[in-house]
Amino acid sequence: MTTLTGDGLQPSEFAVTAARAVADCAALGPRDQAKHLADDGLLGVLASQDVGGLDLPLAFAVPVVTAAGSGLLGFPLMEALLLSRALQDALPRVAEAIVSGGMLATIAWQGTLSAEREGESVVLNGWVARAACARDADCILVRIGTAAAALVPTDSEGVVVEGAAGLDLTVPEHSVRLQGVTIPAASVLPDSTWALLSSDANVLRAAAILGSAETCLALAQEHVSTRRQFGRALSYNQALRHSLARQKLALEGIRHAITRSVGEAAGPVEHDSVFLAAAAYGCAISEGALQVHGGMGFTWDVPVHRHLRRVRALQAQGDASGSLAALGRRTIAAIAPASDLAVSG
Repeated sequence: MTTLTGDGLQPSEFAVTAARAVADCAALGPRDQAKHLADDGLLGVLASQDVGGLDLPLAFAVPVVTAAGSGLLGFPLMEALLLSRALQDALPRVAEAIVSGGMLATIAWQGTLSAEREGESVVLNGWVARAACARDADCILVRIGTAAAALVPTDSEGVVVEGAAGLDLTVPEHSVRLQGVTIPAASVLPDSTWALLSSDANVLRAAAILGSAETCLALAQEHVSTRRQFGRALSYNQALRHSLARQKLALEGIRHAITRSVGEAAGPVEHDSVFLAAAAYGCAISEGALQVHGGMGFTWDVPVHRHLRRVRALQAQGDASGSLAALGRRTIAAIAPASDLAVSG
């Protein structure tokens, strides 16, 4: 199947459309947002053309999610993009409904369930968490064991969506309890699904953090240029200028890490690394912008604290500390055989 990349389409071409669509969604509810984003062709960027998508590589989803982060979109866009592709073979009608905006789907990124096969059905039990906008969703993708995944309708008997929690007030995260929930065996996806989703999600989390960090830095630069103290703009303060310069360097570090993570040679290590870099630098940039604004940064009209909440929520959703420990173990394991070979040689 041919894709639009063969016609010379570039990821950057999606940035303007995505920014406009996100701005237009500001006053809409989740379902209206889904329809609006679908009409602009943004929900099917990764999905195959068989389900109404564009069949584009992950790099094309980056500017879309970056725009969502910059505009504090209150919609689980990352989840919709990944699910429309993950479900296109096993559950094509569901994937098509997500791409068209007719179905709202999300992913519970933490927690795992037990599953028992009963004929042509599977019974699920357990608890999952960090499911963005689960209260409004029609279905949730959950992890089974360590590798498999299953799509569960939220109106199934035994599904209990608990109250919203987390730092991000714009995209509330929910915990979900499943008690004897029966789903068709066809709704259980292959074992490789969860690993691929988690890996690609790290790149898109980094893109969302980039969008928030860009906005925070722009707000900080504008504030120090226009705010006057003792008859001079705050930008006359050399310490502030140096701080903003360091934050700009950190922002470019995130941007270049994302570019590397979507290259042809990129793999799980690059995907994990870009998320960790974005989580660390994104927090530093957002916190720096908050410090520059002082008390103003905590008001609703100055969205710096809202972006910091978004960055922190994404950091927790991707389990940054656990990912860092896993990446360290993986790196040490790769170095050890080479060191043993050098010693023996």
